[in-house]
Amino acid sequence: MSEALRIGVIGSGGNARYHMGSLLNIKGTKIVGISDPSHDALAAAAKQHPSLAEVPTFDDFRRMLDEVAMDAVVISTPHVFHFEQIMDSLDRGLHVLCEKPMVCTTEQARAVVDKVRSTGLVMGISYQRHFMGPYRYCRQRIQSGELGSLTFVSALQSQNWYASQFPRRAWRVQKDLSCGGQLNDSGS
Repeated sequence: MSEALRIGVIGSGGNARYHMGSLLNIKGTKIVGISDPSHDALAAAAKQHPSLAEVPTFDDFRRMLDEVAMDAVVISTPHVFHFEQIMDSLDRGLHVLCEKPMVCTTEQARAVVDKVRSTGLVMGISYQRHFMGPYRYCRQRIQSGELGSLTFVSALQSQNWYASQFPRRAWRVQKDLSCGGQLNDSGS
């Protein structure tokens, strides 16, 4: 591995731009390529993070993987594309951090796990809520036995992304791109 961890970013939408901002603040990491089929999304990433203006951009993630030397990728794209992007990255010997959900089917999940085991590469899924204070607090109370044996849990999660994205048919409201919608996205 090189001195700095060289990272390619697959996808440059809002979530990916959040990851880019975090990576720019981690010493020892360098974003070396960004891919997205949307030129508008690539332009928005460059505008939000001016220091990335000179980083090569690609409209096809495979071209980026083939043309830029890197150690790892961050995948932040619509769910339906995760499997192919993960497998292509692992095939090229790259470590992977992928947004949740990892993939859309159990068969795909098994194939990814088998590939990771056979390559010895690191694969992580970005599940943000697992490490948030309220969730950790509840988990600790449950694991300690303080609450006894749980027999029922009721929860409500409300997000307004559906209404805000519906008019323009963003990928989250398209079943074929989101692999199941809200339950598979935030419920995974």
